[in-house]
Amino acid sequence: MAAAHYLAETKQGDPSKITVFTPAELIAEDAGETVVKQLLDLATKMGFNYLNNTQDIKRITKDGIEFADGRSVEAELKIIFPDWKAHEFMRGLPISDSEGFVVTDLLMRNPKYKNVFAAGDAAAVTMPKLGAIGHQECEIVGLQIAKDLGRLSPEQADKPLQPVVYCIGDMGGGKAFYIRSNTWFGGDEAVLKMGHVPYMLKMQYRTLFMHNKGKVPSWGLDFAEMAVEHHIPK
Repeated sequence: MAAAHYLAETKQGDPSKITVFTPAELIAEDAGETVVKQLLDLATKMGFNYLNNTQDIKRITKDGIEFADGRSVEAELKIIFPDWKAHEFMRGLPISDSEGFVVTDLLMRNPKYKNVFAAGDAAAVTMPKLGAIGHQECEIVGLQIAKDLGRLSPEQADKPLQPVVYCIGDMGGGKAFYIRSNTWFGGDEAVLKMGHVPYMLKMQYRTLFMHNKGKVPSWGLDFAEMAVEHHIPK
């Protein structure tokens, strides 16, 4: 959406110049069907093009992209997110699955080797590979290590992963959308908000992230939820 705003500002076009595609039935399905369909409805009304079920990419040329299902799209600029792949050296290890991701329980501990933990992209349980979920997992690892060292009781430390997708997307014009959803993981929360407050949070998050060298404070997600969900007029 920010790209469409840029095209309009620079008089190079409108949203009809942009095509979003996915090999799946629904793009960004981890955000939850309820939220994604709302965003897709908005994007369609704005004029964006959308292709789903493309299966795979057959060929990329200077003129565009050819998909495995036979469709194609002309494009001067192509932005493609590749599949997540583990490091090759992780494959075949006794702590890893067949793809090379470390197997853990929901306390981020390997079930066979109790002194092995994994969080973030390296962990098999991390789906999708999002920073916010990795942050949740790292907090769990910290609690587990504290328990092993006798600094916390099991009641204090054993808080299993309950993944939540957080996303703030720049819409251009000083606005952004905010998503908080756990429906992909079997939950019942799907929140979508739009406006200037989510944009402010996105910019402040970027500043905080760089200032703290990637160490986002644990209160960050709670603050975002409070600011957006409880202080934006309906």
